[in-house]
Amino acid sequence: MRKLLTGLAAAGIVFSGASAGDVAQQVEKLAKEYGCSGCHAVDKVVAGPPFRIIAREYKGKPNAKETLVKSILGGSMMKWQAKARKYKIKIKMAYMPAQHGVNKEKAEKIVDLILKLDTK
Repeated sequence: MRKLLTGLAAAGIVFSGASAGDVAQQVEKLAKEYGCSGCHAVDKVVAGPPFRIIAREYKGKPNAKETLVKSILGGSMMKWQAKARKYKIKIKMAYMPAQHGVNKEKAEKIVDLILKLDTK
């Protein structure tokens, strides 16, 4: 419960008008807290695509949040192979397992932060 409250408080700080650098720091913090950093980082490939590239791919799309939350909660298979070529990155995993330790509320907070990343 403490982790959830800490994460939500951190997300609340971001939503109150933080700078682009602050958003990236908050994404990194929550990624570590929720176990995402084993495969993702803000700006570099770990095993899966960087969060900034995920933001670039989905930002502005009508179902972005729903799609990403579904990937976190249910996993995905071969989702980034073609997209990796598009962004000239080489990812090391063909699938993302379902994240059973992350509930829908946490997943939505993570996705909100990812979609707030500066993509320039």
